[in-house]
Amino acid sequence: MTRSVERFKTSDVRRVDPDIRHHPGSNHDGSAPGFDIPILLYHHLVPGEAVNPSAFEISIRQFEQQLDLLADLKFSVINFAALLRMMNGEEPRRERIAIITFDDAFRSFFEFAFPALKRRGLSATLFVPAGEIGGKNRWDTATGFPEREVMNENEVREVAAGGMEIGSHGWLHRCLPECTDAEAGEELHRSRDRLAALGLPPQVFAYPYGRHSPKHAAMVRDTGYEAAVSIFSGAPTVTADRFAMRRVYLHPGDSPWRFRLKLSSSYSRYKAFRERRTGPERVTA
Repeated sequence: MTRSVERFKTSDVRRVDPDIRHHPGSNHDGSAPGFDIPILLYHHLVPGEAVNPSAFEISIRQFEQQLDLLADLKFSVINFAALLRMMNGEEPRRERIAIITFDDAFRSFFEFAFPALKRRGLSATLFVPAGEIGGKNRWDTATGFPEREVMNENEVREVAAGGMEIGSHGWLHRCLPECTDAEAGEELHRSRDRLAALGLPPQVFAYPYGRHSPKHAAMVRDTGYEAAVSIFSGAPTVTADRFAMRRVYLHPGDSPWRFRLKLSSSYSRYKAFRERRTGPERVTA
């Protein structure tokens, strides 16, 4: 599977500033002005240092280093339930907040990320391809991607009981713009129903492969989700369109300095400017 990840020149971002600044704009429903928040995106963790950069994985050592940097920089890690309350004006917005997300619900989250987060008293949002629970990443292996196990029902329930937030990543991890209307509906409805049956009704949807369109954003809203996340978005701020919230992809090349940069308001502004100028890029998530 061909995958491209974000690239930027450090000269494009003139100042590393970890403060999260508010910007003008409005959410999809006009309920609150838009603002920026780093929503961090991970997929798979490996225990050693032999990392394949093209396989959307980083080492557990690097992940734990990034968690500790968040603490050193005085960031509070929140979940989408808290973010939505801020967006809806139900509680004050806070400075220096971030959200940690994992797509695909690989078993490496249960084995490595979950214990690391629990030791630090942190939460993350796990986006689950509900029709593949207890299976493998069939959507990837057909193209020669490494085979990985998806968490089973008991593991999903255990991480939820341990403070993790559960979101939907579709039913069979199909790209919505490439689906028929019936297939897209299945990705949205059936995944939501399956997670609700586990006692974990999802508020937020993560677009498979990060791809979406206004038509599919409307379908997400009409299915009953309160928000959705992608990778790229044409919105001026992260929360300006609650059904296309931009995330920040983390990869093995992210040094501590680069990670700090990705938390900054400067980086958020750069991303918004580039995506408005060039349009969304095809990125697998």
